[in-house]
Amino acid sequence: MSETEPPLLADVYPALVSFLDAALVAEGEPALAQALVRLRFHGWCGCRMTCTYLRTAPAAQADNLWIHLDDEEAPRVWLQLAQGHDSFAGMEICEFDLGPASALDPDRPAGVG
Repeated sequence: MSETEPPLLADVYPALVSFLDAALVAEGEPALAQALVRLRFHGWCGCRMTCTYLRTAPAAQADNLWIHLDDEEAPRVWLQLAQGHDSFAGMEICEFDLGPASALDPDRPAGVG
C-alpha cells in the first residue's frame, strides 16, 4: 500500500467483509463477492456526525443501483454499486456491528456500532 492509497476495507473491517462475502455468495453474486478483496476504505460520508455511509471508492464512481442484504426483515447493509456494476462504491451500514474502532479508521461516526 502506498502512502496515498487508502487501506483495504478487509484490513479495516474484516468482520464486515467476511459477512458481505458470505451474504453475496448466498445471494448468487459470487463475482461481486470476489470484488470485496479489492475494496479500499475511503472513509465515511461526513454529511452529518451520525451518517453511516462508508465509501469504498471516490464518489464519482458511484452508480444509482443498490443491493440490500437483510437479516430476517430488516436491512443490515445496503451496497451501492460502482458504475461498472462489478464492484461497490460504498455502503450504508444499517444493523451491523463493526466491532471495536480500527486504528485505520479514527473518524468513525458516533452512530455506527
